[in-house]
Amino acid sequence: MSWIFGGEKRPEKGFPGAIDLDEVKPWMRAAGSVSGSASAEDPQGAKGRAWVEKVLRWCVAEFGEQAVRREFALPTADFLPTGLTGPDQRARIREFVDRVGAVMDADTGALEVQLFEAEDQNSAGRSGKRRTVGHYHRTEGRDVIELDVGHADRPAALAALIAHELGHLRLIGEGRLRASWPEADEEKLTDLVTVFLGMGVFTANAAHSYATARRGFSVLPMGDLTSRTLNGAAADDTTHHLGYLTPDQFGHALACCARLRGEHNPPWARHLEPGVHAALNRGLAEAVSGR
Repeated sequence: MSWIFGGEKRPEKGFPGAIDLDEVKPWMRAAGSVSGSASAEDPQGAKGRAWVEKVLRWCVAEFGEQAVRREFALPTADFLPTGLTGPDQRARIREFVDRVGAVMDADTGALEVQLFEAEDQNSAGRSGKRRTVGHYHRTEGRDVIELDVGHADRPAALAALIAHELGHLRLIGEGRLRASWPEADEEKLTDLVTVFLGMGVFTANAAHSYATARRGFSVLPMGDLTSRTLNGAAADDTTHHLGYLTPDQFGHALACCARLRGEHNPPWARHLEPGVHAALNRGLAEAVSGR
């Protein structure tokens, strides 16, 4: 695993522990999808997994090796608050933001938290619009996050949303986002930062959530989103929904983090949704087989 710390390149085909890029694994989809998943051109999704590993190496260099070894937040009664829809909602959600910030080692002391109520998902589907559930921006030198209170009745989903916004805070607010990162990768990079900084169980599970279309039998993954460019947002003005990575990408990222943490059978895995859990297991199995 020294390659993920930048000590050496990932082994090429023909060497011990190499990845065979020609072998088609049975669990990979043939249909095309976003970077990091299998496609007709890359049936194993190897290029996308290599990109995930590249980002995690950057995270190690940027945040330090100790960051990934911090305790992972889990969807348990000890972490998830109650009463987020009551009369003191604003104060309770603010406390929750600080709690997630403590996990991610984010300085939320001066952070301004604003709440809004977005158009409901069914109405958004009928109008052809995508539901905006979170927003990060800087105003007159102040960091601001906006959160959709429509998720207040689902604390785990709200935790994922908060984590993503705080990922922006750690990247943009702390001046860590480099011009070398393509604009199209910024949101996916932010999702991976949430995994590295301990909130991956929540953000991965949120990406596994689905919204059913009003007509027919089609479903829309919550992570099937427009990019910052399509939203017309500026570099410090990011509007988005829940999740920019696929469950497969999240699962592989979690597998890499488990290996960095020295966990062969991570106890937090039982809290993952089935699709993410399966991807995690594949990543861990590849590590054992030397691929």
